[in-house]
Order: sequence, then structure tokens, then C-alpha cells
Amino acid sequence: MSRPARLVLIGVGALIALIIIVVAAVPLFLNTDSFRTRIENTLTESLGRKVTIGKLDLSVWSGGLVAENATVADDPRFSTAPFIQAASVKIGVEMLPLIFHKQVVIEGISMQSPKIQLLRAADGTWNYSTIGSAASKQGTQTAEQKEAFPNLTVGEVNIANGQITVGAGPGVSGTTNRVYEQVNLAVKDFAFTKAFPFTASANLPAGGSVSLKGNAGPINAADASATPFSGNLEIKHLDPLAAGFVEASDGITGTVDSLVLDASWSGTQMHVSKLIVDTPKLTVVRTNAPKQPKPADTNAEGSSMLNNLSVDDAQIKNGTLTLATAGQTGTAVYSQLNAQLTNVSSKSSSPFTVSGQLPNGGSLSANGNVGPFNQANNASTPLDGQITLKHFEIGTAGILPPDAGIAGMADLQAKVQSNGQTLNANGTVQVAGIKLAKDGVPSAKPVQLQFTLTQNEQAMTGEVQQAVLTVGSAVVNLSGTYQTSGPSTAINLKVVGNGVSINELEAFLPALGVHLPQGSRLQGGTVTTALAVTGSTAAPIISGPVKLNNTQLAGFDLGSKLSALSKFTGGRIGTATGPGTTIRSLSMNVREEGGAIRTDNIALDVAGVGTATGAGSVSAGGALNYNVVLKLTGLTAGAPASSGSQASAGGAAGLVGALSGFIPGGAAGAGGLGALAGGVLKAGIPVAIGGTTSNPTFSPNIAGLATGVGASAAKGLLNGQKGTNGPQANPLGNALGGLLGRH
Repeated sequence: MSRPARLVLIGVGALIALIIIVVAAVPLFLNTDSFRTRIENTLTESLGRKVTIGKLDLSVWSGGLVAENATVADDPRFSTAPFIQAASVKIGVEMLPLIFHKQVVIEGISMQSPKIQLLRAADGTWNYSTIGSAASKQGTQTAEQKEAFPNLTVGEVNIANGQITVGAGPGVSGTTNRVYEQVNLAVKDFAFTKAFPFTASANLPAGGSVSLKGNAGPINAADASATPFSGNLEIKHLDPLAAGFVEASDGITGTVDSLVLDASWSGTQMHVSKLIVDTPKLTVVRTNAPKQPKPADTNAEGSSMLNNLSVDDAQIKNGTLTLATAGQTGTAVYSQLNAQLTNVSSKSSSPFTVSGQLPNGGSLSANGNVGPFNQANNASTPLDGQITLKHFEIGTAGILPPDAGIAGMADLQAKVQSNGQTLNANGTVQVAGIKLAKDGVPSAKPVQLQFTLTQNEQAMTGEVQQAVLTVGSAVVNLSGTYQTSGPSTAINLKVVGNGVSINELEAFLPALGVHLPQGSRLQGGTVTTALAVTGSTAAPIISGPVKLNNTQLAGFDLGSKLSALSKFTGGRIGTATGPGTTIRSLSMNVREEGGAIRTDNIALDVAGVGTATGAGSVSAGGALNYNVVLKLTGLTAGAPASSGSQASAGGAAGLVGALSGFIPGGAAGAGGLGALAGGVLKAGIPVAIGGTTSNPTFSPNIAGLATGVGASAAKGLLNGQKGTNGPQANPLGNALGGLLGRH
């Protein structure tokens, strides 16, 4: 290398060394901490909040000042704790004006791991709303502000690894603070008076993440929450409850795979061009209690943004909704839910479509118009729509309590209209395999229900104005009221059927828990009833009169079961009944509650047999407790019908003769049976029925009808008497058992 070249290199190296020495020595001669008060005052005047910083050092190599323990005070109406606090803040400044003229010209601000507290008051205002408002009242910049922020611009603002806590402000109680970690914000060419680009990201509670990019500004000096912005928002793995999108009282839990939003806010109008909610998996626990309206927001952020909302297109894709009811077991899962809502406005209705898959198969589709949306209570949002359900399994749909015992596969078409206060619905339901009782059997015959009802959306009360249940050609009318509160719905309904064809209803009876003797069925005749259904859907109470006329219990050979009584009626029972039992009439008052049945005022008239009257009950476990009185037709057939007294006398004589045949010694005791025969002929044969529905027991009680010799004879007749051939069986008890169907 030539000597001149070496000299040049040595000179350059010396110059570089001198620059390094000078730069390293600048902090020794420049007391940067003396600028702390100036910076604090400048930032305080610009933000309208008290700004404090700790020790201030100069970092020549990075071109900035490093402040320790920086804080920005909160609005005193919200909190005395800092709005922002950071252990370290780097303030980028122009070095030459700082070194030679001691001027602080801020080029950028960077905060590492700051903590930011956002508070919302009961009236909807936020603690950040007043940032910059004090400066706006001054109208012009101070000299220090002009020096620190030339052209009101900061080249760059950065926040890295921050933490934002969102909590309750004044007048709000019962709200849980939510913390958002790893908050990052980058702003270019920040200015109070013009728009600036930004990007932001954060981790949401429960593992979610959010990213946002767009433009904001100019800053609204009167209310920072009214600052215009536009941008694209993307959220991944959103937990709406943990993230604070919904309140715990809403009963909503679950996740959303992703949410994409393109929106702009003018300061008074919120416009969403696109909203896509992808693969939400949510669970809704309903309380069914009347909803209390939420307090309305009164500030620009809380009220104007939503009250002046417009949405071009909102979609839900591939959603899953699980319905549960507080206080009840079991859930219903609706899957493959897709919905679209277009042209949304806060002051008008919007068209919508919904489709999905029902629990246990089937499909859901709905369309119509909804809105404007009620922020305080979603149930008060007006609606006008059509709903179609196909292959809708009633028992597993999450609408009725699982323990109600109601089931069936339904197809429904309904029209629903609501003005936000009163809901009106009418439609048609066709149900196959319907079951209306816990111990019922699905009906072999489909039913159809046409209904019209109204419901108060606030009180959750309703009226079934008209409901017509059709089984074939049989028609039953329903009407009444209901009130939903807590886990069940209170009901007060009337079920009325006049002269309904039994042939049409016969296949429907098992669905109501009515079981006929094995191998038998009802044929012909009519039924008339006016039942009251009260209590709740989970535990209904059914009561009222029921009357059957001119029907036959086919396949039930009552004559053969009463063959032991033929001696009392001259052998006419068997020939009168034949292979079926003809019921001229049956009336009774019925009350069913908790599976137990009480029947009073029973009046039964069977052709060729006679009549029965009485009352009794069947427990939920099937235990019988009945007392009835039987009057056999053949007992009054001993004389011509033209003479009543002679008929009675002949009947009594015939009964004495018949009874004597059951007593040892033949007719020897016939004279003593006269009083007994007269009592039986007049009052009938009392019978107590016990045991269970599957194994009933019968205890005739003739002894109570006579005294003296008659009572003794009755005892012998009922229990058997000892004679030369030993004890006899219980022929009358067996006969009565046959009458009542014992096998």
C-alpha cells in the first residue's frame, strides 16, 4: 500500500474514532434529565391528562430519550389509578436540535410492556373518551407543543407486548375484569388533525387472538371515542364470554373458530360491509324467566355506534348450537347452521335466511324479515318470518322438558309475527308416532294440529287462542294460557271433544297412557270430554268428565268370564254378551296427577250384564283401590215386565234359588236367604277391588246387606261352609272376579 493511501485510511479511522468519542461523551455534557419537565408538560397539554416520567436518559446510538416509570393519569371520574403505566418509554427525537439547540423535536414514541386500563361507566362512557379534550379547548398550540410536535405529527408510535385490562367504571357492579395480553400497536405518521395508518394485534382470554389494520383519524378532540376509523378485523378462536362479547347472565358459552369484519366508523355512523362468523360452537342455557331490559347507553360510543349501524352482508357459516334449560337435564344439538342477514339498518327490518340440521336428523329452514334490533332485549326485536321444520323429533329438540314424556316425529310450518312486544304465531304440525304420557306408547295413527297463539315477549306469558287436534276424522279442540318461568312452563288449558268417533281415537289411546285388556280393542261409539290441563309441562294435572256411548270392547269375552254367575241370571249373561262387551254408556270424573289416577262417579252400563257404580284410584305404581256396586240385569228377570212388584218378587225368588245352590244342604237355608236376596236385588253387590293392574284382587261384601240368618248365610256363601264333604270354594267371589276381568 502506498504511503498516501495509508495516511488517508489513518485519517478516516481517526475521524470515526473522534465521532464515537464525541457521541459517547454527549450524555456527559448534556443533562437530558433537564428536559423531563418540558416533555411532561408538553404531553400533559396535548393529551389533557397528567403525564409523569421518571429519570430521563439519552441513547445517542438509538437516537432517543429513554424515560423510566412513565404514567398517564386516568379521568378522575373513573379512577385514581393510572390510565397507562410503563416501566420504560423510548422517545425518539431529532439529535442535532437536541445537542446544539437543546430543542426536543419528538419523532416517535415506543412503549415496551405497558399496562393500560380501560373502564366503562354505567351510562356507556369510557375513560379514554376525554383524551385530548382539554387541548381542544385551548384552540391553539403552545410554544412547547409546536416545538415538540412540528406540524402536529409524530412519525411513529409503537406499543409492544402490552397488557389491556377492561373493567367496570362508576355505577357498574358484578362485572369481571378481562385482560388482553401481548398487545402490539404500530402507528405511522400519527397526527391529531389527519388520518393515519395503524396495525394492532393482541391475545384474547382463553387462547384467542385478534388482529386489526386500517386507518384512523383525525382525532375527535371533544370525544376520542368518536374518532373516525376504517379497517379489517380478524379474530381467531374467540371465546365470547371470556373475551367480554357477552355477559354471564346471557347464558352463552363456547367458541368461534374465526370472525372477519370489514367496517368503518364516521364518528356518528357505523357501516359494516362484511361480517363472517365461521364455525361457531355455542351453548345457550335458557332460564325461561322474564328478561329484564339492560340500561341503554347514552354516550356516542355506546349508543350512536349501534343505533346508527348498517350492515351490507352478515353471515354465519357451519355453526353448532346446543340448547339447554336451567334446572333440566339433557341438551339438544343443532348443527350445520347457516344464516345470512343483509341490508341491516337500526331503523328498519332486514331480510334473513336460516338453515340447519335438527337434533336426531331433520332439517330447519326459515326466512323473512327481522329488526330493527332492540339492544336492551333481543326478544323485543320485531320479526316477520316463515319457519319450516321437517322430521322434527319433539322429545329431543330441547323445547319441552325431557321428563314430560312427550315425543313424536313432526313436520311444522308456521308463520311468526312480532312487533317487539307481542308475538303472534299460527301454523300446522303433523306428528307421526306421537306420545303424550310418560307411560304412553307411540300412536300408530298420525295426528295433525292447527294452532293460533299470542305471547307477551316481556312477561313470557301466552294464550293458545285456538288449537285443533285432528286424528283421522276425529276433532278435539284446545285453548288456554301458559306462563314460562324458570325451568318449566305453567299451563291452564281446556281440552274439549264432543261426540268424537272412538274408531278414530282407538289407535291414539296408547299415546295417552290408556291400555286396554290384552287382545281387545274399542269399536264404534263416541266419547265426549271437557278436560282441564293445569300444573306445568313437566308435571301436568289432567281432570274433568269423560263419557263413552254405544261402544264395544271387541276381543274381550265378558260372557265367558261371568259364566259362574249364569245361575243368578238363568244362563242369560253368556248369550247376551257374546265375543265382545257392548258398553251402552260409561261416565266418570277423572283426575291424573304425578302418574296416579283418581276416578269418581263411575257409572257403567253393559248390555246383557247390568250396571256398576262407584269410585277408586290407581297409584303411580299401579296399585288398585276401588269400591263398586254391581247390579246384574238377570236378577230382575224372574217375572213378566208388566208387573214391577211381581218382577221384584220373582227376581228375589230366583236369586234365593240361585244362592241356595251355592250353600251346602241345598235349599234348606232358602228361607233364611230371603232378606239377603232382597238386599242384593235392591242395592246390588258391593265389591272391593285391590291388588295391582296386572294382578287385581276382588272381595265381594254381601254380608253387610243382611242381618241374622241372612248375614250368617252370606258369610257362608262368601267364605264357604263346612259340610259332610269338607270346605267349599268361594263360588261367588270367583264369579265376581270373572265379572271384573280377573284371569
